[in-house]
Amino acid sequence: MNGILRFYIFNNKLKKILRQGWLDVKISSERIESIAEHIYGCLILGISINEEFKLKLNMEHILKMLTLHELEEIKIGDLSALSKVSKEEKIKMGQKAVKKITKGLINQEEIESLLNEFNERMTKEAKFAYHIDKLEADFQAKMYDLEGKFNIEDEIKDCKAWCGESANDIILNAKCASDIWLYADKYLYEDDELFVSIQTAIKDISKEDYDSILEELDD
Repeated sequence: MNGILRFYIFNNKLKKILRQGWLDVKISSERIESIAEHIYGCLILGISINEEFKLKLNMEHILKMLTLHELEEIKIGDLSALSKVSKEEKIKMGQKAVKKITKGLINQEEIESLLNEFNERMTKEAKFAYHIDKLEADFQAKMYDLEGKFNIEDEIKDCKAWCGESANDIILNAKCASDIWLYADKYLYEDDELFVSIQTAIKDISKEDYDSILEELDD
């Protein structure tokens, strides 16, 4: 029983930890997305994409993976590109954090194995979950853009600082702030035509489309 209480109290922190990427790009909003809200968005995207395309995947496994994929951030925080922490170092830090956070749970080893699978991305389920994690951030960037929360001038500066030699091509094709974010992430989906098409659809959402979709709730 104590393991359950402890685990929930730890995870409750994710409701209060803000997504560092949005702080880095200076989203001009009184309320920035939390890590817990990002996890919720991932679950919604995963369910909707699977239902739409009837994918032959173990969705229970994927949803558990998505629910827990940010577990390490309870202890190490949300390390963005500006943190200067390498992927290898972040994985080691994350594994150590997860071991501490899951201590006392009967299924501790199962959770650790699940998150290692997510990081290694060798199974179909792990690749899907990883793409969902990245796509949710792309979609949220588009939402912030449509709501006028950040501007292209700031994103151009960030792109030049973060994207190196590819920055010029990304900036050249961008018409709005979220385009830079989406173009920078496009390579992540090169091995998955489905996610390429979904990311393209997200990029093409207009303000009129966005407002029209929200108006459906009032009908």
